[in-house]
Amino acid sequence: MDSTENTITCGTTIRGAVIQGRNVEYHAAAESPSPRQLAPAPQVYVNHRSTFASLTRAVTERPEGTAPLVVLLTGMAGVGKTATALRLLHGVSDGFPGGHLQADMSPQGPLRPRDTVAVLQGFVRSLTSHQPDAPLPTDPDELAAHYRTLTSDQPVLVLLDDVVNAGQVRALLPGHPGSVVVVTSRSPLAGLRASHDLVRVPLDSLKRKASKELFEAVAGTGVLDRPSLDGVLHACAGLPLAVRIAGARANELLDMGEDPAGLARELIDRSTRLEALTVPDDLSVAQVFDAVYGSLDKDAAALYRALGLHPTPEFSRGLAERLAQRPGDVRTLVREKLLDPAGEGRLRMHRLVHDHARAAADTHAVDGAVDRCIDWYLVLAAAVERAVSDRWRYGQVFARTDLPAFADVGAALRALEQDRANAVAVVELACTTRRYEAAWQLCEALRGFFYRRKYHTDWIEVCRRGLDAAERTGDPVAEARMHYELAFALSDRGEGDDCADAREHYEHALREATVACHGRTVSSALEGLGLLALRAGEASVAADRFGRAVEALEGIDHPRGRALLTFHLGRARSAERRHQEAAELLLEARSLFAALPDAFNEAKALWHYAQARRRADRLDEALEPLDTSVSLLRPCDAPKELADVLLLRGDVRAELGDQEAAGADWREAAALYKCVGHGEQEQAARSRGFTG
Repeated sequence: MDSTENTITCGTTIRGAVIQGRNVEYHAAAESPSPRQLAPAPQVYVNHRSTFASLTRAVTERPEGTAPLVVLLTGMAGVGKTATALRLLHGVSDGFPGGHLQADMSPQGPLRPRDTVAVLQGFVRSLTSHQPDAPLPTDPDELAAHYRTLTSDQPVLVLLDDVVNAGQVRALLPGHPGSVVVVTSRSPLAGLRASHDLVRVPLDSLKRKASKELFEAVAGTGVLDRPSLDGVLHACAGLPLAVRIAGARANELLDMGEDPAGLARELIDRSTRLEALTVPDDLSVAQVFDAVYGSLDKDAAALYRALGLHPTPEFSRGLAERLAQRPGDVRTLVREKLLDPAGEGRLRMHRLVHDHARAAADTHAVDGAVDRCIDWYLVLAAAVERAVSDRWRYGQVFARTDLPAFADVGAALRALEQDRANAVAVVELACTTRRYEAAWQLCEALRGFFYRRKYHTDWIEVCRRGLDAAERTGDPVAEARMHYELAFALSDRGEGDDCADAREHYEHALREATVACHGRTVSSALEGLGLLALRAGEASVAADRFGRAVEALEGIDHPRGRALLTFHLGRARSAERRHQEAAELLLEARSLFAALPDAFNEAKALWHYAQARRRADRLDEALEPLDTSVSLLRPCDAPKELADVLLLRGDVRAELGDQEAAGADWREAAALYKCVGHGEQEQAARSRGFTG
């Protein structure tokens, strides 16, 4: 038998495996290719460019560390989180030779987050594809450790899309500290932020310019005329998914020989907007929001629907909390990006989210939510009205004990300022849902706010709706009061035919209140008619009506009404040039207002007293009451009335020879008139100030 000598001699130490033999077949294991799992990046990407640039710098210029960089992209559904992540990762992929991994962390919706162990198994299989039959650790911790080992030699890119909770992320962080993990989520993932350093980037809706660029990139340039394009972009409200779908739909209509402008009409109409933002058998905005809505628990879903019934997509956090069943429901909707903070104490729904919430509400019983919504505004307006004036009101809301209090008139007016448009819309909501009692009471409660702020267009619109609502209740006093409120608003504006219309409504109020034997409203209507006569230069007619108004109050405890009528009668006597009688009446009115107390009308009484003294050629008796009037009005947040007094004080000072002080008053008056939109009076004051 032949012998074989199997030795190697060499002057150098041999390292590694040595195979020596006569007939040997050796197959070296192929090196495992690094996985490349990233989905294609969108070809058209116009959104979030500044954000994208800062993200790229954060990834490419990251300092060396001991743990992977985690980037968290947050935002509402459809805002472009995944598109931004893919665009980012493809742009930097060459710097990550260890592989590119991607996983959808909630493919069946937020209610069923994907099991992290299943994702780990998939990642490990991809990283060890050269060993398809190799067993995997069964213990989750051992599996995670094995994954970190496999990703420890070279930097790895990981995209975790639609993450539901922080626990889904921690076990999927690679082993190499130069790796980058991009997480997309609607949730802020506070737990992950607490345990790891990360770069958090919230994505917002697109600006109009970017929306237009994205639309035209999908649909083509010039597909829509300017008005139609503006309508489409307004309806999409900067949501990239909506803009893309709208672009695809417009292009489709053009290919079918139809007018793409029809899409604009569908999108402008709230009832067809979501349906229009649908590509059949593919994707839709509503489908995306359905998944988020479906993840909510019963109470949070009820709040979502209730907010959909609110007439506008922005509102007070206090309203949202009033509509919620539990304190945490508002926070849940914010966390799920169905609500966004919109300034101190304010919340906002994206327009399309609001549409979706409204559509969801259409399938449920919602009467209680509408009632709570209207009641919230009614209570707020009544509280503001009570802070502004102690006038008598007919509405039962003023008998409630749950009306909040305000530090002063200014605070009360500011509390309603941000909700002015909402309050107007809620009056309409009350009317369209046949809550007529609430509608006219809300109209009455908004009177003080509108009177002080001089929002006449809104005020008159609300009064017309309030009158219509009162007529439907069958309450003659409510109807008379609404005629009175509308007349008051028209006469306060005093433009064009306003005074003639106001007279007609005052007369309606007088007739109906007389039939109903309601002395207060009879007196109020006569007072209004007297003021119109005074404005028309009919001083004696005005005085007669004021006298009848006093008679109508016989047996009624109404000190404020009597003070007002004394004040008005003093003005009438002054117009009749009965100077001494006018002065006595106006000073009496001042004392009556001070006793109430009512600083606003006390200041007005002094202002008219000064006018009467000036008319009587007693300038020396006019300046001091004007000084007091200015002091009383400054805390009242009544810019129009303050400007009136300053204008008169400037005139008096000029006539007394103090041009410098007069000029200061005129300039301040002009600025105040400008604030409240009284252009003609602004110009009068400004011309005097310039001259002075």
